Amino acid sequence: MRSAGSLKAILVLTLMVLSAALGLMIWNSHQARNGQELKVLKRDALLVGERFIRNADRASDRLENELRAGARLSSIDPAYIGLDSIQSIDAAMASDDPALAQAGKLAANLASSGNSIGLLDDGKLVLSHVPTVGGTVVGIVDAPRWIPELNDGLRLVLYGDATVSLGDSGILPANRAIRDAGTGFRLESIQKRSASACIDINGASFSMCLSRSSPLLTLDSLLSLLLNILLVSAPALAIIGLYNQSKRDRADEADHRHGRGETTEVSKAELATANAGIGLWDIRPGDGSGWINDEAARLLGRQSAGAISQAEFIEAFHAAHRDNLSEAIDDARPSHAFSINAATSTSVGETWLELRGCQVFDVGTDTAIISGVMFDVTEAVRRRERQKTAEARLRGAIESFPCPFALWDSNRRLAFWNRAFETMFDLSDVLRPGVSHETVMVARSGNVISEKTSPEEAGTVLLGLRNGIWIKLVERATTSGTLISFGLDVTNDVRNEEQLQQQKKKLKTLVQELERSEGHKSELARKYNEEKAKAERSADSKAAFLANMSHELRTPLNAINGFSEILVNEMYGPLGDERYKGYATDILTSGQHLLDMINDILDIAKIEAGKMTIDPKPIDLVDPVDAAVRMIRRKAEDKGVKVILQAEDGLPKTDADHRAIRQMVLNLLSNAIKFTDAGGKITVSVQHRDAFIRVAVRDTGIGIPKEHLPRLAKPFEQVQDTRERNFEGTGLGLALTKSFAEMHGGKLTIASEPGKGTLVCFYLPVAKEEPGEDRFVA
Repeated sequence: MRSAGSLKAILVLTLMVLSAALGLMIWNSHQARNGQELKVLKRDALLVGERFIRNADRASDRLENELRAGARLSSIDPAYIGLDSIQSIDAAMASDDPALAQAGKLAANLASSGNSIGLLDDGKLVLSHVPTVGGTVVGIVDAPRWIPELNDGLRLVLYGDATVSLGDSGILPANRAIRDAGTGFRLESIQKRSASACIDINGASFSMCLSRSSPLLTLDSLLSLLLNILLVSAPALAIIGLYNQSKRDRADEADHRHGRGETTEVSKAELATANAGIGLWDIRPGDGSGWINDEAARLLGRQSAGAISQAEFIEAFHAAHRDNLSEAIDDARPSHAFSINAATSTSVGETWLELRGCQVFDVGTDTAIISGVMFDVTEAVRRRERQKTAEARLRGAIESFPCPFALWDSNRRLAFWNRAFETMFDLSDVLRPGVSHETVMVARSGNVISEKTSPEEAGTVLLGLRNGIWIKLVERATTSGTLISFGLDVTNDVRNEEQLQQQKKKLKTLVQELERSEGHKSELARKYNEEKAKAERSADSKAAFLANMSHELRTPLNAINGFSEILVNEMYGPLGDERYKGYATDILTSGQHLLDMINDILDIAKIEAGKMTIDPKPIDLVDPVDAAVRMIRRKAEDKGVKVILQAEDGLPKTDADHRAIRQMVLNLLSNAIKFTDAGGKITVSVQHRDAFIRVAVRDTGIGIPKEHLPRLAKPFEQVQDTRERNFEGTGLGLALTKSFAEMHGGKLTIASEPGKGTLVCFYLPVAKEEPGEDRFVA
């Protein structure tokens, strides 16, 4: 057994090792935090630099396009280019203004050195552009116009021939050492420090450094430090307690080592941990024995403290956690402390315990002991579970939101975002927890082609994306200091507004046209009245003409026809020569033909003028049809054409004008005889078809080509030129028949096939049970 001096030496050495391990852990954590902070700041500086270069390139491109288009330098708007002023280099260097002359000299130096952007003493930027049309153009602009607005807690410094500082002047800028190294920290006070990241600007004669103030100790680092101290102090307290217990009663320690379960005097360390709710435990992997104090026994649900085997210790926890606990105990080393959460069931329900431990040596027996502490973390575990559940539900709800959403902490660092925020603004390469609001806004602009600030709603912008979608992005600060960004798809509203504006423009144009045409109203009204009077006079003249025609044409024709008929019938004696009789016959035939033609023309004119009337009465339609067939049968027989009449029995009566129906059938039969060669046949049929009586005239004549059918039944329309075929007629028969059919409330149809014949039908409605007495007027 070793002496007390050796035990103290081992105890001191153990504490020194644990302290060294704690220092290394703290140092590694601190370095990792510093590295991450500088990495984020470097990326932010690169994004600001990229935005700066993009503004400079856009100014150069716009200036180049204007000059190549032939614009004079004095006519170019500097604001459109993105500059405050534009001068040729010669005009600048010759200027009496010292600042402008200095800008000209700086532009010349930039052109010779291959750079295009420099700094003036007054903090303004100089753009030196050499256009393709020749010469050198000097542009001057305030630095803030090309640099995004900085958030609170940021400072940006441009280092060149002059120095320009933007942002929070209370933050220490980068010194020469940091500028040479690229990144670094400077101590501002015992509580704060400034982190800086520097980059070179492509094409500029100066460098850019971005600095951010941050606390030396954050809540996370402080908690990590406290946890590491607790992790090291717990085994130390256990070792001190065991040392004091071994010193007071070696016999009791020996009994405890052999598992007899006898209690020992409680050390001061054990009393302290018990009062703090911390349980102490030992496990000796060599013989599988162990020991727990009263608080550990209470936490494990055991009746008493003291001896416990390693198996019993492991079995006290849920089966799902036993393997992890066994592995942690087996892997424990003096320099490898462990911490694990495990659940156990007690009489008061499920209890979650956090166990921390590491390997130490028993100076009395020179054996390894896994010594540690345990304490109740049930409430913390359940709180984390509730928080995770709530966060999961919140994330699910936000992820299901089809529009962009993002949450920023009080330092304007990204805490959460949904898929729509990432995809709509194409930010997959930028978004990560902790990225600054400014960085995301700069990266977002790459997918935005139009941005309009709402004058009515603060913190609201209307964004037009490259894919044609319009998003209304709203940012609101909460009472806790966080910031919420959410968007609404207003594409339809924007398009409707655009359509409304277009309609307003059209309406305005129409109103202007109406106003211009207002002066023509009286003129148009006067011309309308004149034309109306002319039309009325023309109608009156036409009516007078028809009345005269009826008398002036028919009277002489009746006389001619009457005398010709006397000569043909030789009513006053023989003419003496057969040739005279033939001449008289020709005169009679021609006169009758001319009279029929004049009658047809006058009838068409009356119909068009609305003067033709019919007198419909309930009649048997077969009567006028049979009369027409008998009247024209001799003419058909003279040509060698057979006419047949077929009528169904029991036909209902129809309201019709007897004279008009007879005239309609005569017109159809005349056409059929005219175009049917000798030996042909014409069939006239009268049939009942639903609510109509159909009168059909079918011939075996020459037929009509299909393309000519639409021309028929129009006044004065004939299928073939009468000069090519020797057929008489004016083309009015079908037109009159169609008009008469429509005046009766019926219709006319024509079907024909060349070489086989033609079928012409007209349909008249069946008479009603109580026919009216009204006359039909065309």
